[in-house]
Amino acid sequence: MKILVIQLARLGDIFMTWPALRALKRSHPQAEIHLLTRPRFGAAVEGLTAVDRHISLPVSTILAPLVQDEADFDTSLERLNETVDMLVAENYDTVVNLTFSPVSSYLTHAVSGLHTTVLGYTRYNDGTLCLADEVSSYFYAQVGPERANRVHLADIFASMLNVEYIEQDWLAPVLAEPSFALPDCYMALHVGASEQHKSLSPQAWGRTLAYFNRRYQGLPIVLIGAAGEASLAEEIIKAAPQAAIINMVGKTTVSELFSVVQEAEILVGCDSAPIHMASLTDTPTLNVSVGKVNYWETGPKATLGFIYRIENEEKLVTERLGEVLALLLEGEVASELIPRAAGLVSYAQNDFGIEAFQWGMVQALYLGGPYPIADRMEIIQGAAKLQDINNFAMEQIALIPEKGLQAIGPLLDSAEEVIQNISRVVPELSPLINWYQAEKIRIGPGSLEEICATALSIHQRLARHVEAYVPHDALIQSEEALDGTL
Repeated sequence: MKILVIQLARLGDIFMTWPALRALKRSHPQAEIHLLTRPRFGAAVEGLTAVDRHISLPVSTILAPLVQDEADFDTSLERLNETVDMLVAENYDTVVNLTFSPVSSYLTHAVSGLHTTVLGYTRYNDGTLCLADEVSSYFYAQVGPERANRVHLADIFASMLNVEYIEQDWLAPVLAEPSFALPDCYMALHVGASEQHKSLSPQAWGRTLAYFNRRYQGLPIVLIGAAGEASLAEEIIKAAPQAAIINMVGKTTVSELFSVVQEAEILVGCDSAPIHMASLTDTPTLNVSVGKVNYWETGPKATLGFIYRIENEEKLVTERLGEVLALLLEGEVASELIPRAAGLVSYAQNDFGIEAFQWGMVQALYLGGPYPIADRMEIIQGAAKLQDINNFAMEQIALIPEKGLQAIGPLLDSAEEVIQNISRVVPELSPLINWYQAEKIRIGPGSLEEICATALSIHQRLARHVEAYVPHDALIQSEEALDGTL
């Protein structure tokens, strides 16, 4: 059995894939597992013995002809075809796309044979997106910034591969000891993030460390990061001149970072690869989660992993962050920290309001949980409007054989616009509408009769979900007010 796993995302995503690949190898010990990554992030595979062969997608070679003075599309396409042909020749039994991106879906389709089992985003033969399995459909509908998902990506990967983790899946690799020496006790801080908007400015980090040093004096602080983040480290040092800072930014390889992270008393940083390396070394972690990052999906999985959540840097009180960090090293968990938890949801946070309702809706849709209780009249009104437009859509679908798609199509398009507007006006219902839209995408090519039958089935399922909020005998007093906003 030969399996190809495609992971074309960044370093952190690859490290989050490690436990799933180990579990896959454990479940299929005789299988030959290949992992496809981008060359830029190939260093994240070093030490991953569960992979029998690491393949780098030659992105630069493929795209180089397109960035010349005169773009050479033919040569670029030829090089892409050579890569695809090489992968096709491997004759994979299973192709697993853990990248969840449109580009990766085309590649997945191109390297899959007629009898290949495909998991993840791919394409139908007509080029339209194919959500090949239930996990892909869930990912498309519910995962990402400003979505309702609260399941960690590592656990989503395991669900797609139909594996369960054991402790040995979460271990650091066995690598050569680095040549540099660090103090016996120190704190590690990653100065950057996977994307700039997810990071704190060096001034904010500097003020945090300056206060921390006054509160918890004497503990060395080791700065880590890529060579491109060296200027950030220099600014942090200037902003905290009294702190005992050791600057290792740009001075380690990716694999050497494992040793730095593993020996640290705690790792501090924003959304980034070191956070996920610390999950494999089980290093206590303080993840400063900024902006639209969904920490439920990408936060630390270390046993002592904590989230410090802020909407933006303007709302950050650096002295308080320094205090929280000092308290944590003294064994006290500040009230604003969100700790790790066991179970489906990785972090223990009891919250209320729209986000809690949305997560409850997700559990009702996918896990058979109870529908969350509507605590706003707008939810009932939005559900009533959704019921009306859904009934209208089903009536129109039933008329397609008689009047034809050309006549009915514009009416269905208008219905889709109204449904999308309901999602914006009543955000509590967005998980349900996202589910519906993902199911519509899963309708594959077929005869008009087959497509209509499948679409009707989806609308019928939507109707059953909506009925939880629109009892047949309910009298909606202010539906007209919502009508005026849609």
